[in-house]
Amino acid sequence: MSSLPSHWNKYCKTLKAFSHMPDKFNIFEDKIKAIITATENITSKIMNDDIVQTSLQNLLILRKNLVDKSSSTLTTEFTQYLRQAITNLDKMIQDKPNGNNMYKCIKVNTLFVLTSYLFGTMDKKIFKSLIDLNTKAHSINLIGTTVWYPEQFLQRHVPSLCASHGKLSQTMLKARQTYISNKKTSLHRDITNLHNSCNQWVLNMEELFSSQNHKLSATEMNLHTRTLLDGLELISTINYSLLTLINLHLSLGVPLSRNILMSLFEIINMMKSLQNAVSRNYNQIINSINMVIQHLIFQATSSIQDVKKSVMAEKNFANKRLDEFTCIVIAEQALKGTPTIDRNIAANIALSFVPNTTYIDDSYIKLGTILEKVQTLSNFIKSFEEYCNCAWILWHQNVIPIYYEQNFNTQLNVLKLRYFFMVLEDCAMLLHVTDKLYSMEKSQKFLMNMQNLMDEKLIKSTGQNIETNLRLHIHSHLQLDAINPFEMNMTKKLLLTIDTFRILTIYMCVVPSVEHYLSTMYYNLTTVVLSDWKTYGEMRQMANFKFNLKTVQDNLPTQTLEQGLDVLEIMRNIHIFVSKYLYNLNNQIFIEKSSNNKHLNSINIKHIANSIRTHGTGIMNTTVNFTYQFLKKKFFTFSQFMYDEHIKSRLIKDLRNFKETSPANNGMYHYKYAEKFNKGIKVLGLDDDGQSYLDLFRELISQIGNAMGYVRMIRSGGRHCCSDATVFLSNLENTASFKDLCIDNKLGSKTINASENLDHNINDLISNFIQGTEYFKLLVDVFAPVFRNPKNVHLKNFYIIVPPLTLNFIEHMILSKDKMTKKNKVGAAFTDDGFAMGVAYILKLLDQDCNFESLHWFESVWKHIQDERNLVEDQKNKGSVQLQQALALTEKKLKTVEQEYKLLYYSLTSARIFFR
Repeated sequence: MSSLPSHWNKYCKTLKAFSHMPDKFNIFEDKIKAIITATENITSKIMNDDIVQTSLQNLLILRKNLVDKSSSTLTTEFTQYLRQAITNLDKMIQDKPNGNNMYKCIKVNTLFVLTSYLFGTMDKKIFKSLIDLNTKAHSINLIGTTVWYPEQFLQRHVPSLCASHGKLSQTMLKARQTYISNKKTSLHRDITNLHNSCNQWVLNMEELFSSQNHKLSATEMNLHTRTLLDGLELISTINYSLLTLINLHLSLGVPLSRNILMSLFEIINMMKSLQNAVSRNYNQIINSINMVIQHLIFQATSSIQDVKKSVMAEKNFANKRLDEFTCIVIAEQALKGTPTIDRNIAANIALSFVPNTTYIDDSYIKLGTILEKVQTLSNFIKSFEEYCNCAWILWHQNVIPIYYEQNFNTQLNVLKLRYFFMVLEDCAMLLHVTDKLYSMEKSQKFLMNMQNLMDEKLIKSTGQNIETNLRLHIHSHLQLDAINPFEMNMTKKLLLTIDTFRILTIYMCVVPSVEHYLSTMYYNLTTVVLSDWKTYGEMRQMANFKFNLKTVQDNLPTQTLEQGLDVLEIMRNIHIFVSKYLYNLNNQIFIEKSSNNKHLNSINIKHIANSIRTHGTGIMNTTVNFTYQFLKKKFFTFSQFMYDEHIKSRLIKDLRNFKETSPANNGMYHYKYAEKFNKGIKVLGLDDDGQSYLDLFRELISQIGNAMGYVRMIRSGGRHCCSDATVFLSNLENTASFKDLCIDNKLGSKTINASENLDHNINDLISNFIQGTEYFKLLVDVFAPVFRNPKNVHLKNFYIIVPPLTLNFIEHMILSKDKMTKKNKVGAAFTDDGFAMGVAYILKLLDQDCNFESLHWFESVWKHIQDERNLVEDQKNKGSVQLQQALALTEKKLKTVEQEYKLLYYSLTSARIFFR
């Protein structure tokens, strides 16, 4: 009500501004003047906030005509009623501080002022009791649920009495501020208590009313009555607490924090859960109330009949106590009919005229309690719905978006959304009533706004969250931060399970909306990067598997023109390529060693095939020729290393030691010789990067192996390209000659020339696909005579350096793989099969495969690892805790070394097959 005058004043100012330009708004000037006169009249008589005071002043003037000065009996009745009402309320507000008692306090205050003006009497004792009542009500903030303050009302209309009680407003204001500060600290505890009370009441309701199909006994009626009245008391308390908190913040200008708002939403959920429980058991509750009311009326009429019999027992009661007897009869007759509010009030009034001495013991109090229960139960459904009605949130619409932003994202129980939609329905129903009265469409606009808000804050957010969940699931093989599955999965699954939401006539379906969002997203992102079609296809399948969401197929092409690095680019920079990329033998893929970007480039057979398709198959021979030129340079460096005196002398020494100790070691090259060779090479010095000469020699062999791996990939890519090109040929062995067919059909010379070119291309494709070119054999044949020439006798001991090289390679790979899990990934790698390919190629060129096998090197490695394990096992049963920890680390290291040697053994064995 406090905002009505301010808005009215704005309206009046706007109206006066329009009065100066009536032609602009197509309004007659006399009508404008009539409207302004009417508004001024309303302002002077209603909006100046003096309606009550004017009425009271008029009452003083007309009091002589309305009230006889000798009407002391009426004055006494009013006074006694005020005393009794204040006494009763004093006890009730402490026992049951709810909204009903709040309005009773307001009525007593207004009745006191009316009595003062009506009879001209101001009882100071009653006034003092009234002030004490208001103070107690404020101490529990009973009257704070409204914007009407009794202390202001009393100070304005009975200022003479208020002057003797100091500044009431300041006292009451302080009480309200204290209440707010206390509420902030105790709100969480209060909500927990309310939660427990609501859950307990709902369980009791379901237990009592869910399966009721028989007549109730007296005990069951008492239990039902107590449960229903407890529920009404509970919802009244919740309603009172909610409105108290909101209106006090508004009246005092204290902003609501987000925590308090979340608590208010919790209270609203409680209210709607109670309303939902009553709705579920509506029929059973109505039946129960009917039976209980009949039972209570029977008790009341029986009690009245007992009083009636006691009156009739006296002699001459018809002369002495006729009025009392008549009132008893009226009350009895009123209760025998339908239990309406009017009959209940009539019975109460009739019984109030019967003196207390007439009643037996405390029958009057019992009668009053029974009649109050009858009236409460008669209005149970209506009262419950009024308490649960949250249409007041219509004037606080700015908090609705906060509900979707905060509450939903932090709550697992998405079912509470339905309770909030019931609140929005209350608002829409209120607007619907006003629409009927004033022919407006406010309710539809409100519903549309709520629908848009739902789409934006809830449904769209759900689609985005599900997309994120699917994306994280598809990329779970990457190193991702840990996520809480209950936040990501369960909440969204619950929301999709609910699917359909309704606010009156507005329906919103979650599943179709999310499916449309995902379909649109998959299509748009696939059109941007066609190479991601597989990822979004997997996400589409995962959406169906995890959330049962069926998206629309985009039907976009699944091919890609990606070809990575071009063959020509690699061919021209073969020396850079073999040093910057690592080869994987099994997958036939090259992976970049390191990069300044967040990703590493890779080259596989598909890339090579696409590149060959672009440049033609002739590029294959050119590439192999470039590789031959590169290998010539690398073999020159290789020869220089093997010719070095330090290397030659060490190899001769190791060969002599092997021949001498071979019988004792079962013909195996001893592991310690390889370790000693490695250490000896390191003594010769290190380069600027801390690498020994053996490290550099290993890298040289890896680069040679990478070049051979590239040649193998070129051949595989060419066959892949030819396979794609020959897919339209029905038979690769017996292909018909198009030239002969054209000659037989006597076609033109140009057609014959074209058919001849076609035959040539087909034959070229078939020869490349079926026969192919053995590039490995060519590269072996071209270098083998030079390597086996007696002039290069210094190369004959290469097979002796292979064991130290493998030991050096294993140490390098273990260190590289350890760096994969570290932040600084410089030097990190997980594959380098170029080394195995290079060793196999050089052994073939030197024809030293049998010589290398005679070393039985890998058998020596397995024996060394087993000996180390036996040594660890012998020491496990003795020693300190520190020794046991050291042994565990040693055992783990041995396992890693064994795994790396096995991988090298398999790779080397596979690579040697290429050259047999």
